Amino acid sequence: MNNKKPKYFHECTINEMFQAHDWTYMYADDGRAYKNGRQQKQLIDAKIKELGGWSQELVDSHNKFAPQPMAISEDWFENYKLKE
Repeated sequence: MNNKKPKYFHECTINEMFQAHDWTYMYADDGRAYKNGRQQKQLIDAKIKELGGWSQELVDSHNKFAPQPMAISEDWFENYKLKE
């Protein structure tokens, strides 16, 4: 039996957030699904900022869970690093 207490999204690690995120929330017809997905995205952005911004490790983790069209490209990441 798993006695692990369920986590709220904001309590998750960044990898757990990437894994649990509703990547297609912006296509939802249901306003609640859109709102929840948008809140998740805001929490992910806040967590990334808390961790010091995007790193290669975060990009790799993001791309592991994100659908292919939403993957971060090497060009985007290189441009991001130039703006730091």
